[in-house]
Amino acid sequence: MKFAKIGIAAAALLGASIAPLALAAAPAQAASCSGSQINSIAVKNSSGTTYGTLKLYYNSSTGNNCAQLDRVVNYGTKKGMILSLYACGNGWSVSKCHQDFYDIGQDSGQFGQYAGPVTVYGKGRCIQVEASVQAGNNSWANYHSPVFHCG
Repeated sequence: MKFAKIGIAAAALLGASIAPLALAAAPAQAASCSGSQINSIAVKNSSGTTYGTLKLYYNSSTGNNCAQLDRVVNYGTKKGMILSLYACGNGWSVSKCHQDFYDIGQDSGQFGQYAGPVTVYGKGRCIQVEASVQAGNNSWANYHSPVFHCG
C-alpha cells in the first residue's frame, strides 16, 4: 500500500510538471480566410520598415472577400492593429469606396499576432482595404488601398 501511494504521488508530480510544458509548447493557431489568396501587401511606416503583412483572399464559391493582417515586427507583443475591408457600393468613386460601401468588415484592438480575419460579400463589386499596425508609442505603419479586385 505504501508503494501504491508513492506511485500515485510520483505520477501526480510527473503529470503536474509535464502539463505546463505541453501547454507552453502548443503554437498559437491563427484564424484564416477561405478561398484563394489574391494579394499580399507589406504595411510599412514612413521610413519604409514593414510592420505587417496584409493578406487578401477571394472565395468564388461564396463570393466572399476576406482579409487578415499579420504582425511581422514585435510579434507577440500586444500593440494596436486596425483592419477594415470594404465592398464598394453602387455609387462609389475611385478614392471613396470606404465612404459609400455595400458591406464592411472591421477588426481593431491590441493584438500580438494578427487582426482579422474580416469578410465581406464582394461578388460583382470592387473592394478597398485599410490596414494599420502600431510601430511605436505614437507611430503607425499604414496601408490604404486603391479600389481594386473588381468583379
